[in-house]
Amino acid sequence: MAIVHIQGTWPGPLTCRRGWCRAAARPWNADVPMAHLRVERGASGFLADCTDALLRLAGVTGVLSSPLLPGARRPWEEAGFTLHARLALLRRELSDLAGPEHAVEDGDRRDLDEALAVDRAAFEPFWRLDLLGLQEAVEATPRSAVHLVRRPDGGLAAFAVTGMGSSLAYLQRLAVDPAWQSRGIGRSLVRTAAAWAQRRGAAALLLNTHDGNDPAAALYESEGFRTVTRDLAVLGRTA
Repeated sequence: MAIVHIQGTWPGPLTCRRGWCRAAARPWNADVPMAHLRVERGASGFLADCTDALLRLAGVTGVLSSPLLPGARRPWEEAGFTLHARLALLRRELSDLAGPEHAVEDGDRRDLDEALAVDRAAFEPFWRLDLLGLQEAVEATPRSAVHLVRRPDGGLAAFAVTGMGSSLAYLQRLAVDPAWQSRGIGRSLVRTAAAWAQRRGAAALLLNTHDGNDPAAALYESEGFRTVTRDLAVLGRTA
């Protein structure tokens, strides 16, 4: 087995290399002691060796993939990964858009620390983001926007991150503080994200939501999203 060279110090972000092959790893989040692995170049053998190297790190109990469609899973399955969590992929064509019902303001990277507190309150531990994950959501596409809804006292009630690719846009993250849910704030952020994407020429807005998140699924359906597939999967491997 050829050696995988790891650059960086865990639990910070790592780069895994072997010749031409390259992968990036980071903690899944601050609550789950597993690594998130993203292979940039390399086949299943390199993926398996990266996973073995990560599992030897102190405190790493498992390695997880990004959400994968069926056609992208074969190298991971060949490396010993199995289903860990399932998500649905949804799409909305950007026509007949309604306006938000709440005041939505533009944010930026300076708001991410405050957004993390909302994210932590809104999601169960496995699905929370840490700062690295939230930064990745902002940086995942060439253009992105952070939108905020604030409480009357100026604190943050909710946020959304939207990204723009070549012709498609992605609602990368949406979180509403539980104390401010059921007031239509999430709906206003969805509409703001759709309008932002439409102004930049996107044909459609895509998002994913984890299996069992029925309130979010109902909101997206009521806002014109249709399910593309329910077979988007996070794969995992443990020691």
